[in-house]
Amino acid sequence: MKHTKTNRILTACLASALLLASCASPAGTGDDPAVETGTLTAPIPLAAAAKDPVGAEADARVTDAVTAFSERFYKEAAKNAEGNMVLSPLSLYYALSLTANGALGDTKADFEKALGMDTDALNEYLYTLTNNLAATENSTVDIANSVWGNEGAFTLSPDFQKIAENYYAAEAESLPFDAEALARINGWVSDKTDGMIPTLLDELDPEAVLVLVNAVLFDGVWQEEYEEDDIAEGTFTTPGGDVRADFLYSTEYGYFETPGGVGFSKPYKDGYRFVAVLPDGGAEAYVASMDLDGILKAAYGSSRKCEVSIPKFEYETSLGLNSAVESLGLGRIFTEQAELGGLSASGQNDLAVSSILQKAKIILNEHGTKAAAATGMVFNTTAFMPDPTPTVYLDHPFLFIIADPAGIPLFIGTVENPAE
Repeated sequence: MKHTKTNRILTACLASALLLASCASPAGTGDDPAVETGTLTAPIPLAAAAKDPVGAEADARVTDAVTAFSERFYKEAAKNAEGNMVLSPLSLYYALSLTANGALGDTKADFEKALGMDTDALNEYLYTLTNNLAATENSTVDIANSVWGNEGAFTLSPDFQKIAENYYAAEAESLPFDAEALARINGWVSDKTDGMIPTLLDELDPEAVLVLVNAVLFDGVWQEEYEEDDIAEGTFTTPGGDVRADFLYSTEYGYFETPGGVGFSKPYKDGYRFVAVLPDGGAEAYVASMDLDGILKAAYGSSRKCEVSIPKFEYETSLGLNSAVESLGLGRIFTEQAELGGLSASGQNDLAVSSILQKAKIILNEHGTKAAAATGMVFNTTAFMPDPTPTVYLDHPFLFIIADPAGIPLFIGTVENPAE
């Protein structure tokens, strides 16, 4: 089980420019509608809503953009995690790309810089990617999106809803944010992840106005499954000592070397691959400086024979992603300066993201690998942005006071070492 330092919502690879109805301008040019925070305007027209998806095949441009995003995201997320970790950069990429369709001005420019492409192009690429992934024959790869509005408190922009449905096959629903809504959202996630993620949100703030969710499910079968003779118990060395585990032994043809380690790739059916790197030193230090693009190119470019072993494993991760997303250059979306008026039917520019969370789970055994992730973005109006939840961990010397009902101190002390 994965433990993290932070609280947590919304898995394997990659959203339409918001423009005036009559003109398209490059991101950051200042030609987007000028909407001040909290002001009420006419509904903001979204140019992509007037289009029909045509799709675009992935090329080096989009592959490089998604890989670069994935590397930056994983490195940032790893700073807030301990122990085993599994995340889906693609799930977050989808959630941010869809949200980018409702962004304006500088916020839109922030999205496009972080995602590595303009939203208009991303819509077309992700539309094609979703269809291509779902078309695999022997492996299950499902990507699903949904948008949930707080009935009575928020009305989703019809233009944004059309973009979400046309390009992202997103389901949209409006309902009161109560216990039933929480169960509906979690039920949707469980259904789309084949029960791997039964609960995405532990609670739903009744003052939140919008929840956007992406789910990714991968269920891949090894190109050559393991036989009973290929499985044996062995020793796995952890920083805290040795543990016993069942290992899967095989001969592969994808050995590669990378700065700071060696690795191999192992094929699933339908062309998917499991890529592993064994660092020379600690995994944490390796992740902090890894070159993801270099790793993938080395893995996919090698056919060198090697003998390998993989431990069978199963675990899950729950991680809050606010700080990681801020580090990607999107800190504005969490503040009153967020320009997300394109999400709202009223055009009122008073929305901000209050939390981004992701849960993920992976199972690897002799048959293949099953992994799922769900990313959730929760939006509030800036008038009701929740105060940051404070934390007080008494994990170093501290003062204490025992007082009576009137506040008169009865005892005052300090704790320097609770074990003494």
